[in-house]
Amino acid sequence: MSAGWAFAITAVALIVGTVCSTLHQSLRSLSRSKFDNMAQGNKAGLRARACKILEDRTGHAAAIALPRVFANIVVALGTLTWINQIRDHPASSGFTMGDVVYAALIATPLLWLIGYVLPLSVATHAGERMVIVFSSIVRGMYIITTPVRTLLLILDEAIRRLAGASKANGQEAIGAELVNMAEIGEAEGQLDEAERDMIEGVVSFRTISVERIMTPRTEIEAIELTDDLDQVRRLVQECGHSRIPVYRESMDDIVGILYAKDLLHWLGAAPDTTFRLESVVRKALFVPEQKAVRELLSELVANKVHLAMVADEYGGTSGLVTIEDIIEEVFGEIRDEYDDEEEDEPSIIIDAAGRTAEADAALRVDDANDELETLGVTIPECDEYDTLGGFVVTTLGHIPEAGETIPLENAVMKVTESGPTRVLRIKIEAKDEAPVAKPIMGQIEQPASKAPPPDD
Repeated sequence: MSAGWAFAITAVALIVGTVCSTLHQSLRSLSRSKFDNMAQGNKAGLRARACKILEDRTGHAAAIALPRVFANIVVALGTLTWINQIRDHPASSGFTMGDVVYAALIATPLLWLIGYVLPLSVATHAGERMVIVFSSIVRGMYIITTPVRTLLLILDEAIRRLAGASKANGQEAIGAELVNMAEIGEAEGQLDEAERDMIEGVVSFRTISVERIMTPRTEIEAIELTDDLDQVRRLVQECGHSRIPVYRESMDDIVGILYAKDLLHWLGAAPDTTFRLESVVRKALFVPEQKAVRELLSELVANKVHLAMVADEYGGTSGLVTIEDIIEEVFGEIRDEYDDEEEDEPSIIIDAAGRTAEADAALRVDDANDELETLGVTIPECDEYDTLGGFVVTTLGHIPEAGETIPLENAVMKVTESGPTRVLRIKIEAKDEAPVAKPIMGQIEQPASKAPPPDD
C-alpha cells in the first residue's frame, strides 16, 4: 500500500471514529427533555427513531462504541503503515521498532485530541442535535449489533450476580446520582447545606413512609368527646392548633377532627345554649403507617384536608400527620406564630474532645449515627425501633431508670433521664481508640522504679 492510500484511509477512519465517539458521549449525557423537544419538530420517522433511542440510551451508546473501536484500530494501523512507507524501507523489511515508536507518538495525541477531547466538547454543547442528525446511523448500528449486545447483557448479569449486587432500579439509580451530585455541589461551594438537604428530601420523598414523619400517639393533644365548651376552648387556646383530634373514651377510638374556627359560632352564644362537641366534629381521614408520603399528599389534596390520623396494623391510633409535616420533610423545619421557640427538634450534642455525646431519646437512630461518625460510634439499626429510646427499651426489655447502661461495640450508652413510660435523654461515652497495654501471660507487672536515694 502506498503512503498516499495509507494516509487517506487513516484520515477517513479518524473522521468516522470522531463522529462515533461524539455520538457515544452524546448518548451518555443526553438531556431527555431537550432531545424530545428537538425531535417533536421533525418528521414522523425521525420522531419514531428518537423514541426508540430514548427507550434504551445505554444500549445505543454501546452499539455506536463498536465502530468507534474499529475506527481507532484502523487509525493506529494506518498511521503505522504510512510511517513505514515514508521512511522508505525495503519491501521485505516489514515494520521496524522505529516505525512503531513514531506511529505511537503521532497516533496517541491525535486520537486523544480528535477522538476524545473534541467529541466531549461537541457532546456537551450540541449532543442532542448530533444524535438527531445521525439518528439513522445510531438505530442501524443498534440493530446490527443485537447479537453482540445480547452477549454483553448476559456477561453483565453474570458479573452482577458474582459481585452480589442488587438489580439496578432506574428511579433509584437516578435518585442516587442526584444526591451524589448535590453532595459534590456542596463540597465545591456551589450549593449550601440547606439546598443540598432540600434536594435529598425531594429524592427520598417517594420512599418515605408516613410512620417516619408522623407525630407519635404519646405527643398528640386531643379532646374527649364529653368535654364541655370551656374545656374545649381552654385546650384550643393552650395548644394553638387549628385542628384537634376528638376521641371517645380512649385514643384508639377517634371520632373525628375539631376545627378551631368552628368554635367561633359558640363564642357569642347565650349561656343557656347547650353545646354538643359531636355536632361540630368533622370526619377524620385514616391512613396506615406504611403509606408512602407521596401518596398521602395526593390523598390529602384530593380530600381537601390538612390532617390525617395514622392507624397501626391492629386498628389502633399510632399518630397523626399533617401537610406541614410533609412540607417540612423537603424544606426543613417551618415555625409559625404558635410554635414555642424553646421547643426544638430532637437533637444531639457531640463533645469530640471528651469523646462523649448527649442526645434526646426521641432522635432517630439513623440521624444519630450520622452525627456519631466523628466519635467512631455506630448504633445498630433495626425495623423493631426507630429512635434511640426505642433502641434502649428494645435492648433492655423494659423501661429503664436513669443510670442504666448498654454496652456497644466501642462505646457505652447510659440513660440520663427517664420517665414512667419512656426514655427521655441518653449519654454515649466512646471508648479510647488506643488499646490499653496488658502484661504478657506469666509476667508480673512491676511498679515504676524509684530514683535511688542520694548518697550521704
